[in-house]
Amino acid sequence: MQLKLNLATRTYIDAGRLNAAIVAAVAILGVVLFFQVREVSINAGEMQRLTRETASTPGKAKGEIPAKDYQALLARIHFANDIIARKTFNWLALFDKLEGVAPDGVAFSSINPDLKGKTLKLAGVARNFRNLRQLMENLEGSNYFTDVYLESQSEMSLAGNKKATGFTISCKVNYQ
Repeated sequence: MQLKLNLATRTYIDAGRLNAAIVAAVAILGVVLFFQVREVSINAGEMQRLTRETASTPGKAKGEIPAKDYQALLARIHFANDIIARKTFNWLALFDKLEGVAPDGVAFSSINPDLKGKTLKLAGVARNFRNLRQLMENLEGSNYFTDVYLESQSEMSLAGNKKATGFTISCKVNYQ
């Protein structure tokens, strides 16, 4: 028995399913189109409303801010920038440079940097005047410190009848 099959006589595409898929795709695209047109019309109405509002307040439309508000904003910005500058100060580099110039027998009790004036105030105690003089010479010889001035010097009595020299030094600093 020989089976003969003629492929040209039968339709292999299910036209009903294909038509249903096309109708579903067109319906979905119609719903998406409806929502897109709705969104565009809402945005156009909002643009017209904003245009009317900005036209009714001419000073604000140009971006003008009252001087009082502007000064308050500048004060807040200045305050924030000062905090950022203090937080980003490289204390380790400063301590490293001071450790490099401080001889034995010198102890710092206060280190006050001024970032704006690029100055530094040092207060401390030296075992004797020779140690203080060595500190001054080391500061002056450093590339990091300039304009070194001894602001005050005083003899101090420490525990155990020991004498020391208290000092205050100001200098300019290259914070880079």
